[in-house]
Amino acid sequence: MKDVRLIALDMDGTLLMSDHWTLPQRNIEAIRRADAAGIHVCIATGRMLEDASDFIHRFELPCAIIAANGARASDGALPGGKILFRCSFAPEDAHKAIDLLMASGMMINGFEDGLVSTVQDGTRRVYHLVARGLIDARYGEAALRAAADRGLMKLFAVGLGSDIGDTPDARIAPLRESLRRALPHLQITSSASGNIEIMPAEAGKGAALERLAAHFGLTREAVMAMGDAQNDLSMLQYAAHSVAMGNATPEVRAFCRYETLSNDECGVAAMIDRVLAAKGD
Repeated sequence: MKDVRLIALDMDGTLLMSDHWTLPQRNIEAIRRADAAGIHVCIATGRMLEDASDFIHRFELPCAIIAANGARASDGALPGGKILFRCSFAPEDAHKAIDLLMASGMMINGFEDGLVSTVQDGTRRVYHLVARGLIDARYGEAALRAAADRGLMKLFAVGLGSDIGDTPDARIAPLRESLRRALPHLQITSSASGNIEIMPAEAGKGAALERLAAHFGLTREAVMAMGDAQNDLSMLQYAAHSVAMGNATPEVRAFCRYETLSNDECGVAAMIDRVLAAKGD
């Protein structure tokens, strides 16, 4: 653990508390201590680059960003951060995925830089980045299909509950299986029990983390990753030092080398303190 030079942190269920908004001061201070000790820190999230950038600016964090589950990566927050990597769906893949998602009756969001195209499900939910003024929105299937032709980075289907899919929905499992059969080369995962996230084949938090480590001149032996959900597994697999949050799914907990406290107990800060203590030994 004393050789760790890059720490990748998931946001929801990891860095943030369970309200998906509060960033504990203890985690903020731990990230700043890690940076001062020469350790790179990266936020690795399914959220959009604009969303992660907003958090970095609000809390003045010295972090790189992996966004949209690895479809985008930057060396810092927008607008000043340099884009290190980006990828988008081939239009035919996006349209085929949209066909399956439309049949589910769920809310569908398709993301480009600075823009979401949404097919609503009758609940009239507004995506939270639009409500916060961080990105623009277009509505309806025609808008989503046009975005697919331009090049989407991510498709996000939401079932019951809020616009992040934090309520279990029986439609998720069969839809995920249909997508995997029809489009086995794409990245298909979930960040909560009521959503499905679909990314291009070359995306994924693990692939993006490997690229970011190379950007810093590091190998996987110097990388730590912390997460709680299925969409974190690829980066946990890549990192030599994999950490499950105390609130992680059984799948994640069984996979990881280490375990820390839950997100609501500031498990990120507790693990960073362990890393810093090991470097001081």
